[in-house]
Amino acid sequence: MASAHDEVQHLLSRIDNLNLPHPSTPLLSSFVTEAVNPVSAARYMNGKLSAGEARLVVSDWAYIIDSITENGRSPPPPDAITRHAITKRDGGKCCITGKDGTFWDPLLVAPILPFPSGWTKDKDRILDMLGAFFGPPYRDWWLSYARNPEHMSCYCNHWLVRTSAAKAFARGSVRLDRLQPSMVEYEVNPVLIGPEDPIEVDGRFPLLGDRSRSGIETIDPRFVGTHARLCRSIRYVEIAKKVAPEILQQPSESSNSLPVPYSPRPTPQRKSVALSRLFPSHAFLSVWLMVPDKFRIAVYETLRKLGERLYGKPNDYSTVQRLPFGLYLKYQGEPAGYRNEFNALQTVHRHTSIPAPKPLDVVIKKLDTDSLFPSEAYLLITRISGMPLSRCQDVLSDGDCKHIITQLKDYLTQLRAIPKKTPVNADMAICNTLGEACRDPRIRSADPMGPFPDEVAFSQVLRFSDDPARRGHRIVFTHADLNPRNILVDRAVYPDGSTGWRVTGIVDWENAGYYPEYWDYTKALFEGFRWTRRYVNLVKEVFAELGDYSKELDVETRSWESGDGV
Repeated sequence: MASAHDEVQHLLSRIDNLNLPHPSTPLLSSFVTEAVNPVSAARYMNGKLSAGEARLVVSDWAYIIDSITENGRSPPPPDAITRHAITKRDGGKCCITGKDGTFWDPLLVAPILPFPSGWTKDKDRILDMLGAFFGPPYRDWWLSYARNPEHMSCYCNHWLVRTSAAKAFARGSVRLDRLQPSMVEYEVNPVLIGPEDPIEVDGRFPLLGDRSRSGIETIDPRFVGTHARLCRSIRYVEIAKKVAPEILQQPSESSNSLPVPYSPRPTPQRKSVALSRLFPSHAFLSVWLMVPDKFRIAVYETLRKLGERLYGKPNDYSTVQRLPFGLYLKYQGEPAGYRNEFNALQTVHRHTSIPAPKPLDVVIKKLDTDSLFPSEAYLLITRISGMPLSRCQDVLSDGDCKHIITQLKDYLTQLRAIPKKTPVNADMAICNTLGEACRDPRIRSADPMGPFPDEVAFSQVLRFSDDPARRGHRIVFTHADLNPRNILVDRAVYPDGSTGWRVTGIVDWENAGYYPEYWDYTKALFEGFRWTRRYVNLVKEVFAELGDYSKELDVETRSWESGDGV
């Protein structure tokens, strides 16, 4: 007999395989995973899908969400005395961020959630859906509140928050998860759906009790808990209104056929301002590169500190800093990798129209002889507009994905057509772009390996080296890290007036080299547990016309599961 967990996972897999317009799938999945009892929600959903009512349940769930957001009504406002008491109870700070109010972002006493205006209508299927999500007792409490909001104490459903935090909370961009079994301790978590940056907080663990310790009535945790369960759906309904409004309509109100995705023509790519501002001419750059390494490094370090002040520091795992003048600096890196990336970018610009950063300078700094690493490198490149596909894929329409797939197919075709020409080891088939050793996190923790005279020799450093799937491939120019963090996309307006998204750049060419033709495909699906099914399907469609690499993916997946690349 299947366990409760297996029952839910089976239903989620069934949802994933539905052929519905985005974001129908994550909306249905959120209904199940965020329910008070996911098993009951899964059984309800399974019955609806078996009855062929997938589109109806999507529109009903969107109706339920809109009833408490778009069409929700504010509860009766507290009077001045109550507002003062709530401010005192909440310690004079924002309950979400822990911050004081400012002139530009003042504090206000606001309702936690509006009360739903549409849940109490006589629609049996809406009541059934609410019961499946909340459970009957929790649903009936909400219905009682929705019918008589004036009977609820203002202390229970109002709190002190910054204006910006209240807006982010209403959009579903941040949630407060109650720490069990406490009724007043919470954890603030961003809801990372779309490219929106998380709000800043002073401490992630707010207390929603009575900070004044004077016996003031506290917040009812059911309001905060309901929001936490609905916030992902709130985000996806907002996205649906922009990219697929037809899924919000009742099936009887719209055509059974889906709209034909538009086929936008991209506008010319915006050029980086780096060369025009900092390096106004090729001659100037040539002169700059004649300046001693020590002085150039000092200038780059100064620009890096300025970039930190203007744009913030990179995260703890990154050594890539945005600079003024439309530049980026990759710093304190391993020299072989940066030298390879510099050459890879030069090669890509020489042979293709792929949008990639322009390499301006690579310089090596020698360290103390006692240091573990004898040298480190700095790589100066131009900035490319856009943001990582990993941050934006939730807000892309199905038509946007089709257009991005078309672009990536073209770029990969161009990439594979680059002739092999390396400064050294011309007789080595598999190597980096300089003809030197391969360095790839997938292969023995990025230790230098090779170069290799042929695929057989290369396969010997991989697990299952004698598998037939590791034989007989063309050796082609390969990015070798083509994941959604390194594919940049941006909004575009097309000549016909339509809008959409396009690929604006491919970055991080440090691992590039000449590899078997399947390598970009399998590496694009490396760390597959991080990527959504939507991204995986996008990758498979991009490579569909380039070759069938299913057997290669199978042997690589078995290698990853055995510990390779960890």
